[in-house]
Amino acid sequence: MNGIVHPYSKDLYERDEAEDRVKVTRSDGEIGYFAANGRWLDGARFEADKHLCGWIMSPRHAHRLVVNPASH
Repeated sequence: MNGIVHPYSKDLYERDEAEDRVKVTRSDGEIGYFAANGRWLDGARFEADKHLCGWIMSPRHAHRLVVNPASH
């Protein structure tokens, strides 16, 4: 697991790096793919939390206090 579990639905939200989209997996195994704005792209799952999709797809940077992450 490399993502976030939604606090209410318990769906797993993961970033699909290869396709630049969000993969949402339900506990029953049903999967859907969504854009950063929560728009459905593909799959059997049709609804997602647009705010969580946006958070998952936001850019990730090194922390401002970490100068060289490889040295830690």
